[in-house]
Amino acid sequence: SISVVEAPESGTANAPAQFCLAEITAGQTYNLFDLLEDEDQTGTWSDDNASGALTGNTVSVDALSVGTYNFTFDVDAIGSCDDLNVTVSIVVSETTAPTANATQDFCDSATVADLVATGDGIQWYINNTGGTALDTTIDLTSGQTYYASQTDATTGCESATRTAVTVTIYNSPNAGALNTSAIISCNNNASIDLFTGLDGSQDAGGTWNNDDNVGSLSGSIFDASGIAGGVYEFTYSVAATAPCSSDSVTIQVTVEEPLNAGTDGTPLDLCSNNGTVDLFSELGGTPEAGGIWTPALASGTGVFDPLVDAPGTYVYSLSNVCGTASSSIDVSVTIAPNAGSDDSITFCTSDDAVDLFDLLGVDAQSGGSWSPALTSGTGVFDPAVDAADVYTYTVLATSPCSPDAEASITVTVNETPTPTTDNSAPEFCAVNDPIVSDLDDLITSTGTIQWYEDAALTIALTGTEALIDGEDYYATQTNSTGCESAQAVQLDVVINDAETPSLTDASEAYCLNDDPTISTLTNNLTYNTNVYDVVWYDAETGGSTISSSTEISDTTYYAALVDLNTGCESSVRLAVSPNTTACGKVELPDGFSPNGDGVNDTFDVDNLAILYPNFEIEIYNRNGNVVYKGNASTPRFDGTPNQSRVIVNGDLPVGVYFYIFKYNDGEHDPQQGRLYLSR
Repeated sequence: SISVVEAPESGTANAPAQFCLAEITAGQTYNLFDLLEDEDQTGTWSDDNASGALTGNTVSVDALSVGTYNFTFDVDAIGSCDDLNVTVSIVVSETTAPTANATQDFCDSATVADLVATGDGIQWYINNTGGTALDTTIDLTSGQTYYASQTDATTGCESATRTAVTVTIYNSPNAGALNTSAIISCNNNASIDLFTGLDGSQDAGGTWNNDDNVGSLSGSIFDASGIAGGVYEFTYSVAATAPCSSDSVTIQVTVEEPLNAGTDGTPLDLCSNNGTVDLFSELGGTPEAGGIWTPALASGTGVFDPLVDAPGTYVYSLSNVCGTASSSIDVSVTIAPNAGSDDSITFCTSDDAVDLFDLLGVDAQSGGSWSPALTSGTGVFDPAVDAADVYTYTVLATSPCSPDAEASITVTVNETPTPTTDNSAPEFCAVNDPIVSDLDDLITSTGTIQWYEDAALTIALTGTEALIDGEDYYATQTNSTGCESAQAVQLDVVINDAETPSLTDASEAYCLNDDPTISTLTNNLTYNTNVYDVVWYDAETGGSTISSSTEISDTTYYAALVDLNTGCESSVRLAVSPNTTACGKVELPDGFSPNGDGVNDTFDVDNLAILYPNFEIEIYNRNGNVVYKGNASTPRFDGTPNQSRVIVNGDLPVGVYFYIFKYNDGEHDPQQGRLYLSR
């Protein structure tokens, strides 16, 4: 018989296992079957390189050194069947340490990124082994040792050995900065400390250099004795340790020489109108420019203006670090004569006196003389006594000033004639309320009229004032020149007024039914008929005249007398309010005929409502029924009833009716009677 047995499988070898020596840890092992595919795991592994690290199918990786190690697997045979042996490999790699300078120097500051090493994938550590790689932005510490590794780009293995680098950081030297106050010294100073030209922040140990090779320099002390004034430079340098650079700073030293202000000038005697003088040019010697004058001049320089600067002693001084030099000059000023400015003035003869000096202007000096001389003996011009002319004012000059000063005032005097009148005693009626302006028509004038209350012409009137009987009024005129006449024309005013009439009998009464007229009222006035006439008005003032034939009524009338000589009426009228109700007890008619013929068509008495404004009347028929009730406000009885209880509508029948008439005047009792209604 034949039996078929499945052959054993040695498997297929995978790629070698790679290990970095630096990454192998203590006790780390590797299962060789992980390097085979589809194998039977019954057989024997052999250590081809006699590494001594194989136990069964497990390799102790931490026992291996750098190199390639082969291991062969011999699968167990099954009967006569067997398979080929399979060899796998373990590769242990190591990257060499990078190269670098063992000491590296920096200036002021540096970071990990500034460290230099040669190799691939450089990383820096603070430890020789282990630890965490440093960030490249970390600042380096002077005196610290840093360690560099590199990583093989092919195997990815980092070197187990690290290269040590010790760091030294040097500080840059500081030569300092310029002081805010520069050195300024006189050329008599033998010990100028140049360090005062620096701000104090500089490092010690530097050296000073005399850049302009002037004077003498010992260390930081400069001797400026006797050298010419000027600006000189000196440089302070501080050496550095590589890689830092040396530092230096250059200062300037200003050396000044004593100044020359010249000598005192000859005193000056100036006239105020001489113009300006440069005092600098008046000093003696050879003064240097650029000084100041004390007290200060208005010009802001050394130019003296006698019109604005005060006389006195003026000192010119120059100052620097060497001291102050000065000289002076005395200045006196004589005021030039000033008569002021020419002007002109026009007067009216009525104007007040004026001091012509005031017209010369504010600059005119007093104490001068006027020509021709004025009546006042001064400069006061009075148009009432002084003539129009050109008046010259002279002010004499005092040495060193000349010539005398003169100014003229041209004076013109305008005269306006006095107005005239043809009626110096005008008469007016008081009733017309005459006012001052009513006098204008009596004046002959070529200008504007102005009225005054007094002869001295001190109380001017507006023209609206009421004229006063017996008062004197004075008129002037102002012509086109604006001048008012010095004299006035006088008017003596007479105001005529008629007396107010009076009543002969203040209690006289009238009856309207008697048709009294204005003439009736005139008959009750008391007045002199040889002197006056009477006129009646409907108003206390103004109003309209009333004819003497006008019938009077229950109103007020106003009587005025008219002077037959002057034609003037009474300025105050007599008010007359006639009583027209004196008619006695009224007599009522005994009948009427309301037939429309216009005669006795109503039962009425003339002016009944006026005579008895509160009356009441009742009319009854023969049966005693009220057919009509009336008063001052109701229509008069016309033969028709106005009571609702009356059966008859329209005209009442012809016949006898009875009435009751109530006067309601507090004087008369009610009256009863009968009346006959006919048609």
